[in-house]
Amino acid sequence: MRTSKRSGARLQGPPAASGEVASASSPHSRSTRTRGAVSARLMNAATTLAGVLLFFLVWTLAARMLPPSRLATPLVAFLDLQHNFFLSPRLSVFGLGRVGYLDLMVYTTRNVLMGLIAGGAIGILLGVLSAKLLWLRRIVDPVVLVLGTVPVLIAAPLFLLWFGVVPFTQVLLVAFYSAVMMSLFSQKAVENLDPIYETAAMTVGAGVLTRVRHILLPATFPEIVGGLRITLSSAWGLETFAEILGAPSGIGQAIKTLVNVNNVPGMMACVALVATTAIVTDLVLSSLAGRITRWA
Repeated sequence: MRTSKRSGARLQGPPAASGEVASASSPHSRSTRTRGAVSARLMNAATTLAGVLLFFLVWTLAARMLPPSRLATPLVAFLDLQHNFFLSPRLSVFGLGRVGYLDLMVYTTRNVLMGLIAGGAIGILLGVLSAKLLWLRRIVDPVVLVLGTVPVLIAAPLFLLWFGVVPFTQVLLVAFYSAVMMSLFSQKAVENLDPIYETAAMTVGAGVLTRVRHILLPATFPEIVGGLRITLSSAWGLETFAEILGAPSGIGQAIKTLVNVNNVPGMMACVALVATTAIVTDLVLSSLAGRITRWA
């Protein structure tokens, strides 16, 4: 009798466990998770909106405390952006041609994206390979260390002197610093990866390139994307600064021109346009990375 009771008690276990699994995957639990995800998204959106409103509130209060020659209100800057978005007659007077803020922003955006793609690809490849190849790391690390310590205030004039006032100069400057930053981020991402995955691949005879392609790059991609977003935000500042120093076009040239004539609303409008474009590109990059790394 005791044996039968124990066996019966043991037999009652699996149905209870299967019932728990069924309840966990029931439509009610799925709808609860869906509502939780929607609530989290709404909370994030509300928090972001609150931050934006707070920023404009502080901007407005600061503009009211300072004279118009020092800081323009958001409304005045928006009106200037609206009137000069497609065509700005005052910019043509200073040799920028019949352009508006939009044309200049397209030029800047193109240079940023070209430099980020080229430099980021080189930096990621060097960082991943140097993390696993000791001889390559001994070559790359000192070079990256030296180049990374060169301030942009020194590098930008040198680039202008060597390559001239052409669009290639700004692209090369962005690519240069993007490669340095992404090399460091990628190297650290590989070092943070659990070596058990590579060990398993090596047991079946996977070489270095095979491990880099099928293990290191996919596994470190989420962390590399974080570094890529930081590099992208830095690229906007690098490109705008390079254009201010000397460029045939670009929003940096517009800012330089408007500063020289003390046009504060126009300068604030250009800065706001750069910031908005940088935020939009970061959101696009984050969204694309989230779709690619759903498994992460």
